[in-house]
Order: sequence, then C-alpha cells, then structure tokens
Amino acid sequence: MVNVFIYLKSTHNAKELVELLLAEKLIASASIDENNISYKMAEEKIIQNVYSVITAQSKSLLLPEIIKLTEQKYGGDVPINCSPIVGSNNAFLATILTKTIPT
Repeated sequence: MVNVFIYLKSTHNAKELVELLLAEKLIASASIDENNISYKMAEEKIIQNVYSVITAQSKSLLLPEIIKLTEQKYGGDVPINCSPIVGSNNAFLATILTKTIPT
C-alpha cells in the first residue's frame, strides 16, 4: 500500500483526475489540497509554484498505471511520487483491497 502524491498545476482540474483514477479503480481514495505553495531553487533564484496536490491511497503495483494515465492526460512534466504506508488498521486495508483492481 502506498500514498501517491500528484502535483497538478493549479490550471488543471484535480477533481477530474481523482474521479478518473477512482473510476478506473487505480486508487481507493484521495484528498485534494488546493493552492499548495512549493518552493525550489533554480539558477540561484527561489521559484514558487502553486499546485493542487492529490494524495491518493493505492497499491504499489498500480503506480505505473497511475503515472501512465496522469501523463496521458496532462503530459510528462507532472511531478508524481509515492511513499509506503507502513501500517494501518483492517478497515483501511479492506478499503485498499476492495476498491482497487486486483493485482
């Protein structure tokens, strides 16, 4: 099980992507953080970006399909990463197992 973090430009429709990923059973659940401000250094300058960050729960084996679908819809420059879910209760585990496609 993993948390998948998708950083969409604020001009993209995060809700639309969440609905698509849910319909395809690639994720079990998700939340959207609007107006997330991110900072990084580029050529000795601080750059600020505003994102809609999707945090979705899924299976690690589905990550390549999540990336593929997201890149097909929004291009290859969408930052995506994931982190493992180290522990959970049975209700959370059941949600992941029953709401996503079998792997």
